[in-house]
Amino acid sequence: MGAMKGVLLKDLPDLQVLDVSHSIKAFGIKQAAFSLMNYAFYFPPGAVHLVVVDPGVGTRREGLVVKSSDYFFIGPDNGVFSYIYQSTKYQAFRIQEKLFGKKVSPTFHGRDIFAPAAVRLLKGEPVLDFCDPFHQLVSFYESYEDLGDDEYRLKVIHVDHFGNLILNFTMKDWESMGSPPDVRIQINHSFLMGIKRTFGDVPVDQILMTWDSRGFLQIAQNCGNASQSLSKKEGDHILLKIFHSSHPK
Repeated sequence: MGAMKGVLLKDLPDLQVLDVSHSIKAFGIKQAAFSLMNYAFYFPPGAVHLVVVDPGVGTRREGLVVKSSDYFFIGPDNGVFSYIYQSTKYQAFRIQEKLFGKKVSPTFHGRDIFAPAAVRLLKGEPVLDFCDPFHQLVSFYESYEDLGDDEYRLKVIHVDHFGNLILNFTMKDWESMGSPPDVRIQINHSFLMGIKRTFGDVPVDQILMTWDSRGFLQIAQNCGNASQSLSKKEGDHILLKIFHSSHPK
């Protein structure tokens, strides 16, 4: 981290550099991807997001510059930008590593490729001066599965610090179905019923469904840890059912 900051500030001494997170677990590509989506779009236009969670450093994985209407994202092509691809229009470019000299460390591309690439962009250098357009992007994003008869298989895509189970089903998905009020999630042999507005709408320790701050459906426990209480983790599947007025209760 310090070396990367040194590279940035050596060429741009007045640059404002912010550390967004030091809490991403080692090799936690999916955690980093979800974190990036949650903060990136609140930065002012022109910000460059440098993301280095890179267990495949030095292998054949590509280095990327991803350009949206307001931001640049720089990092490895390992899925860390999966949610960015789903959240905005973008163009992706493969960094030409050969243009960054012969002393590139095969184990520290953050210092020797990604940080210098950020400097080039911040100085106004066109991205095509050191990148090629690229389309074969790695992404682990998965939509929910429609099982028919108003049943859907969802996946836990993230477990946050509080143990909330974030699912791959969004408010937009729900609205596209007509915003049905009777939504139920099956947990073991019982159903969790209704989407609540916030945690405090149920008693302490009760499990509930609500929308997270980015509009993802989540299973939470008021003042508790839903992941621990329900023995659910990232990657587990959850069954969601929608009941209409014509269905028996």
